[in-house]
Amino acid sequence: MKNERYLVRRAIEGDAAAFGVLYRACHEQIYATMVRRTSDPETAQDLVQTAFLRAYTALGSYRGDAAFTTWLTQIALNVHKSHFRKQQVRRRWTMVTEDPAALAEATRVPAAGENPESTVERNQRRELVRMSIHALPERYREVIWMRYVRDWSYEEITRALQIPMGTVKTWLNRGRYQLKGEFRKRGLVPS
Repeated sequence: MKNERYLVRRAIEGDAAAFGVLYRACHEQIYATMVRRTSDPETAQDLVQTAFLRAYTALGSYRGDAAFTTWLTQIALNVHKSHFRKQQVRRRWTMVTEDPAALAEATRVPAAGENPESTVERNQRRELVRMSIHALPERYREVIWMRYVRDWSYEEITRALQIPMGTVKTWLNRGRYQLKGEFRKRGLVPS
């Protein structure tokens, strides 16, 4: 991008229009990077906004050794990494707090005479199902979890998420379709 250093210097001096030019020049590339990593356009857009906000507050640290887009991409990748770590912690916490039966089953000692191979196989299948659900985009994962794991009604999901009933049904339908694909990938159902 031409005049990149000039625009950064102007933005550091408080010229919002200069940062706007940088934003427009880099947005598409950073968004594409985030979509590839998240597979969810809404989450990707949130991460892009966070990355640009962090870049704006850290403009003074940009030395110009690399292209601005390279520097900004590194910030975006760090934002994604942080987001991913938070999601992993949230998933583990959700599993323990919201599905104590699964935790009890996972830590259960097999009864005398119970086939250890079948216990291992059952636990592996359960983990594959959990991984398949967590591979879904966040909005689908959330409604699938509420409907089929927590056994909530459509009305309860509508109230909890504050979205229309039609949206809940659409997300459930799309989530089930994508979940079936995840099951096929993981060998839980025949191709």
